Amino acid sequence: MRYSINVTKRQRERIPLLLRSVGISHLQDPIRRPNGFPIWQVLYGASGSGEFFIDGERAVLSPGQIAVLEPHIRHGYQSSRGDWVVHYIGFEGESCLKFLSCLRMSRSGIYALSDPNLFLAPLRELEQLVSASKVQQVPCSKALYGMLLDLSGGLRPLPMSQAAEGSALIKEVILYLEDHYGGDLSLDDLSSQFHKTPEYLCTLFKSVTGETIMHYLRRIRIHHAKVLLMEEPDAGIKDVSLRCGFSSVSYFGRVFRESTGFTPQGYRLGVSGGRIR
Repeated sequence: MRYSINVTKRQRERIPLLLRSVGISHLQDPIRRPNGFPIWQVLYGASGSGEFFIDGERAVLSPGQIAVLEPHIRHGYQSSRGDWVVHYIGFEGESCLKFLSCLRMSRSGIYALSDPNLFLAPLRELEQLVSASKVQQVPCSKALYGMLLDLSGGLRPLPMSQAAEGSALIKEVILYLEDHYGGDLSLDDLSSQFHKTPEYLCTLFKSVTGETIMHYLRRIRIHHAKVLLMEEPDAGIKDVSLRCGFSSVSYFGRVFRESTGFTPQGYRLGVSGGRIR
């Protein structure tokens, strides 16, 4: 079932987040869009799997995963094995980019989803709203806002590369890093966790992501440190460094400056003062 929602010029001026389409259990045909699509799209893999080409990169959407496509980005997708069924939503609005950036959902790509109901439950609510005889944009906008807000808490980006699609192991390693970045992780720990030799894990990880495991982990830690510095202005730098897996404050400061160009405190002051966006 597919629904398309028309919007007026007045609605575009007054409502910052507008629902444009909803698809339920849609048997997806091959799509090629060299010039992209004018609205945001979020697709949920219901069954089968789909092959995505997003701005020159390739990945596969498996059941239970989410694909985010920003407007006007070159993309295409098709079934990679048998029938491919998806649920989807499409939306637009002046606040979309800023809102999705805050939710860390503005990058086109494939995302792991911790709980399918984060997408499926609000999707059913949206279906009820758009199947009514007269669609009201304000209730749809409110439901869409809540859906995206809740959804963002359960998403983790997956690497966009051809190697990544065939490597469930590396996806699991990345999820493990995201869940345990605050602890004292070593290659031996990962080797024991996934029952592989350190050498094998390092080689496979580098071939899939283009980065070493430790460099990828460092990026995760710095990302979470930036979030803490913004969201907890009273937290001490030492506390932030420890919570993000850095046992040495001086090492944390050096790595943070290499990654961002700022000291941790300088970054916090820059964000609060509006100088860093």
